[in-house]
Amino acid sequence: MSAPENVGFVGLGDIGAPMATRVLEKGFPLSVWNRTASKMTPLSIGGARTATNPADLASQTTILCICVDSPDATKDILFGSHGVTRSANSMVEIILDHSTVSPEFTRELAMQLSSHGIDFLDVPVSGGAIGAKAGTLAAMAGGDADLLKRVAPVISSFASQITHMGPAGAGQAAKACNQIINFGNMAALAEAVALASVYGIPPVRIPEAIAGGFAESNISQEYQRSLKADDFSPVRFLIEGLVEFYAGRIDPDYRGKLGILMKDLTIALDMGHKSGVPLPGTTHFDSVFRILQSPPEHDREA
Repeated sequence: MSAPENVGFVGLGDIGAPMATRVLEKGFPLSVWNRTASKMTPLSIGGARTATNPADLASQTTILCICVDSPDATKDILFGSHGVTRSANSMVEIILDHSTVSPEFTRELAMQLSSHGIDFLDVPVSGGAIGAKAGTLAAMAGGDADLLKRVAPVISSFASQITHMGPAGAGQAAKACNQIINFGNMAALAEAVALASVYGIPPVRIPEAIAGGFAESNISQEYQRSLKADDFSPVRFLIEGLVEFYAGRIDPDYRGKLGILMKDLTIALDMGHKSGVPLPGTTHFDSVFRILQSPPEHDREA
């Protein structure tokens, strides 16, 4: 039996950190790097090696996972002055990009890395931090199918579902479709909760009532869980912001906190525009989320 491959992980945010933790717990030798060094500490305590920069990380790993929030961050990690491709002793053979970016950017990235002799798969995930911690994320992969088979044991450490979608960029296209469904589901649930409240029905009764029926979803299940646990998950945060909006109020707590959501919607709408596919539903709730995201008029004038 061959030894497990050395895995590297860059991007230890709310989703990346539990993903990396799952990789470590599954027995893979793990090396990590994060721009905010303190985020490496819990993994270091658990047995992961830490790197001083991406080039240093590249000298320690054959499979490198990236989970960051923007194309610029990805480009700097790979091609910056201390990037992976600048490493004189790089061991990197395959890069898995778990970030959410556009299919066009992904295809360009795959070509650039190919010129450095590095294989690439775009493997965005869905399921949030809760799914990452539980190892139940859904992974949508674009790229070579045989390459995916090689790295599947790594991805399986944090994902219970891995689907090969097609060539490079297909994983990101699937993630955009996933987000259309997610955000549409949240918007619809918020409308239902807002309407129900007018008839004296508490919010928690709606996900309880639809459980087991066609309207039930992971979104409604997470909303119900969050209400009963009295925590404030991202799903509940978004739904309650929409409920307030439908009631004619805008909670100032939402100002400036929906950047990642807006990024994902922009990717989907841009894909629709370029391909000629109308996305009227997505356009509608994109405009609503933008109202929640934007500062009040008097703040903009100041």
